Amino acid sequence: MDYNLTFLFYHYGLIPRYLRHAIEHVRIFNPDSEILLVTESGVQDAAIANFGVRQLAMAEFVSPKLSLLRETYRHISCFKEKFERFVLERWFVTELIRAERPERTYVMQDSDVAVFGDVAPLVPLLPDCPICLASMNPHFTFIRSSIDHFLDYMLDFYADELRIAESLERHHVNKNSPQIFNQGEMQFLHDYLKESKLMQFYQTDTRYGFVDCNIHIPQDFDFMQLKRRPRKKVWWDVQEGKLVPHFLRQGQPVRALVIHFQGPGKRVFFRFNRAGQEPNRMVVRAMNILFQSKIIASLS
Repeated sequence: MDYNLTFLFYHYGLIPRYLRHAIEHVRIFNPDSEILLVTESGVQDAAIANFGVRQLAMAEFVSPKLSLLRETYRHISCFKEKFERFVLERWFVTELIRAERPERTYVMQDSDVAVFGDVAPLVPLLPDCPICLASMNPHFTFIRSSIDHFLDYMLDFYADELRIAESLERHHVNKNSPQIFNQGEMQFLHDYLKESKLMQFYQTDTRYGFVDCNIHIPQDFDFMQLKRRPRKKVWWDVQEGKLVPHFLRQGQPVRALVIHFQGPGKRVFFRFNRAGQEPNRMVVRAMNILFQSKIIASLS
C-alpha cells in the first residue's frame, strides 16, 4: 500500500542541515516512495543525492501559466520578492509534475518538517478533493488531482487591477501593525478555502499518529512555555530500531507521525535517525531531557 507516493520538496536559498534531515527521514520511513527536490539554484547536493533524490531546478519547468505568473506578479508583501514569487511558482511546478504522472499521489512537504512513519495509510482518510491541507500552513499537503483551478484563481487576481489596488492599500495601511497584510501564498489559501471545495483540511489526529502543524502550537498537548513561545513536550522512544516521537496529553504519549519544526523550532531539528543505524540509548535520554525540561529547552 504505497499509493505511488511522491514527496515534493521545494527550497529557496542555500541547502540547510535540517533539509537534509527532513529528506533522510522520508527515505527511512517511506523507503519505496519517490522524492523530488526543486530549488531555484539547481545546485546538486551530494548528501541529498545519497538518499535517492532527484534534484531539479525551478528554471527547468516551463508552461504558459507559469510564464503568465512571472509576467503579471505584483509584489505586495514584507517578504523578499524573489522568495515570495518562488513560493507561488511551486504550485505551478507541482501541477506540471503531477500532470506527467497523474496516477501518483503527491505530498508537498516543507523543508523543516520531519516524518516519523509510513504516510501511505493516510491517503484513504483524505477528503475527496485535489488539495488536502493539514492546516492553514501548507507544510504537509496532499495533491490528488489537477490543481489548475487554484492556479487560475491566483492568475485571476493578478489580472484584476482593482483587486491589486485594494491589496496594495491594505498592505500599506497595515505594514507597521501586528496585523500586517501580505498578498502571498497564505492569503491566497485563506481566500480560496472560503470559496472552493477543491481545497479542504484533512484529519490530523489519526490512528496512525498525529500530523503536527507546528511544534510551537500546543493543540491540547502538554507544553513548556519558553521565553519566546510555547513548545510541545515530546517523549522519544525506540520502536523497531527507529527513534519515534510522541506528544504528551496529560502525560500520556500520542505518537507523532509528522513534526513541523517551524521558526525557532529549526534549532532542535536534529538528525534523529540515520539511515542504516539504530539510535543510541544515550541520545534517546538526551532528547527526552531536552524536549521535556523547560530549563534545558530554554537554552536551545
